[in-house]
Amino acid sequence: MCLLCSVRFGSCIFRKRNSGSTNSLCIYSVPTPDKQVALTFDCAWDIDHTEEYIDILQKYQVEATFFVTGVWAEKYTNAVKQISEAGYEIGNLGNTYERIPQLSQADMMSNLMQCNETLKKITGKTPVLFRPPYGDYNALLLDTANTLEMQAVQWDIDSFDQHNTTVQGIADKVMEEAKSGSIILLHNRSDLTLEALPYMIETLQSEGYEIVSVSQLMRNASEMQSE
Repeated sequence: MCLLCSVRFGSCIFRKRNSGSTNSLCIYSVPTPDKQVALTFDCAWDIDHTEEYIDILQKYQVEATFFVTGVWAEKYTNAVKQISEAGYEIGNLGNTYERIPQLSQADMMSNLMQCNETLKKITGKTPVLFRPPYGDYNALLLDTANTLEMQAVQWDIDSFDQHNTTVQGIADKVMEEAKSGSIILLHNRSDLTLEALPYMIETLQSEGYEIVSVSQLMRNASEMQSE
């Protein structure tokens, strides 16, 4: 049975599986004295509210990170272009939304590389962040992402936007758990997420939080630590 332990690496909090030998770690949150949180969206389903999400994010002048599968990117190429051209960060969510640890090492590598190649073809950029579908990973998958020079990223706040039946329920779940350095998980498949997003942003901002991308959160924490 795999035990999970939290460890500090640089300025970020990671959780590392004790099974297997790996030096690769996975970010769940970033400790920082500043009131900053990162919004992340997983995009893998046949629902596309990308333009509406971008409009809301731009209205409130906040950042976000979109994790997309290669298959989704191929189907919604224009959406991926919109995200990139609007200046938002795009991460790798695997080529297909499946439990990648069940694959062989060669298939793991192929899965992640296919997604990277698709995203680079569309945006001109190779992702530096990777999120395991279902949040499911093992030591081998982390090492595979590391070989491709990608940092694995999870979350410490699950909005449960796929399960909550009300806008208020989604927003309340986030606000109850929000703290400096949190990484918030949202999905593109729920219409309620789209409705909840403005209220969620307004509430976070009213409580003094700055909403940034995952890379910004990591970078800002690192800069403060080096001062």
